[in-house]
Amino acid sequence: MQHEIKPLELLFLWRLAAAGGGDWLKDVKPDPGAPARKRLEASGLIAQVKQKPPGGRAQALHVSLADEGWAWLGGHLDADLNTKSTAGADVLRLLLARLKTFLDRKNLSLGDFMAPGESAAGPPAIDDPKACVTTAYYALSDGRANARVRLADLRRELAAIPRPVLDGALLDLATSGEASLYRLDNPAEIRAEDRDAVLRTPSGEERHIVYLGGRGS
Repeated sequence: MQHEIKPLELLFLWRLAAAGGGDWLKDVKPDPGAPARKRLEASGLIAQVKQKPPGGRAQALHVSLADEGWAWLGGHLDADLNTKSTAGADVLRLLLARLKTFLDRKNLSLGDFMAPGESAAGPPAIDDPKACVTTAYYALSDGRANARVRLADLRRELAAIPRPVLDGALLDLATSGEASLYRLDNPAEIRAEDRDAVLRTPSGEERHIVYLGGRGS
């Protein structure tokens, strides 16, 4: 981080998060302005790209959260959002819609999420490895579907599951279309832990990352 995030900039970041990570600038409120967006981009929190929207003719500016932006928000959930902007209600509405989707996917009630008690469901037992994969995936992706998760990180989260069992669960999820497994094509991205965590398909192909939620299906 190279500059302090102001409340209006933070609300802007949450608006992007509420949209699933990115949106067309013309649809985003609040917009903190070009100078603020440039500072956020220089800090590695967002990316700005001019491109044609679906069905559009002229190029428009698309703004999205970078991985560092997601990480920063996750580490500052209690940051000050006190601003005069009236866009906060719309951002809250979008965030609550995302929360509803997450609760429905996890089969949780709002009470389970907001006030978990002793009876709240714990993590799935390791005798259900596919459920464990799903739970760990969404924990690593901050609840997002179709987000890239490294198998190295997933294996670290699920260290209690024997590797052959975990590999079988991942391959089963891929076969059913619930998951997509990919290799890292850029050698510069492949770390030592990625090589250690590599999954080999029945045909011998290497896989380093996983997406859940229908990517590539």
